[in-house]
Amino acid sequence: MTFKYTFRVDQEGMTVPYAPITDEIRRNRGFIDVRGRRDLAREIAEGDDSAALRNLLVRVADPQSKIFTIGCDLGSHEEPTHVPARRRQVAGGYIQFASIHYDRAKTESYAAFANAIVASLQESAGDDHWKIEFIGKYVNFKFDGEATGLYPSLWMGFFAAARDSFEAWRRASA
Repeated sequence: MTFKYTFRVDQEGMTVPYAPITDEIRRNRGFIDVRGRRDLAREIAEGDDSAALRNLLVRVADPQSKIFTIGCDLGSHEEPTHVPARRRQVAGGYIQFASIHYDRAKTESYAAFANAIVASLQESAGDDHWKIEFIGKYVNFKFDGEATGLYPSLWMGFFAAARDSFEAWRRASA
C-alpha cells in the first residue's frame, strides 16, 4: 500500500456561487447550493460516475450536516513517463467542503477535519496506491441575504493509480 498526503494553503481565492468551468482538465457544471437539499444532491451529475461520491454528496446535504459541498469532479488520465512499463493510469477527482457557519469557521477546524479524513482513509486504503492532496482555499461567498466576504474552505483532491484505467477508476470511485 502507498498512501501519501499533502496539505498546503492556496493564495488564490475563488467566488461562490460560480458558473460552469470547462477546460482541458475540468468539466465542472457550476455551483449548486445543496445545503439541506438531499434531493438536489442526488441529481449532481458528477455522482453518476461513482456511487460513493453520490452517497457522500447526499450525506453532506443532510439538513443537520455541519458542512456543505462547494464543488466536486471525477476523471482519469494516463500518467506520462518515458518508460512504458512505469506508465500508470490515474483516476480521481476532488471535493471541496465548507462549514455551514463559514463566516465563523477557523482555519484550524479545517486542518482538524483534514487530519480526521487522513486517519479514516488510511484504515481503508488496503493495498491501493493513493495520493490525497488537501488545499486550504479562501472563498468569497456571495449568497443573497448571508454573510459575504473571504472565508476558509477545504479542497481535497484524491488520486488512485493502477496499471489499467479500469482498475484505477475502480479504486478512485469506490
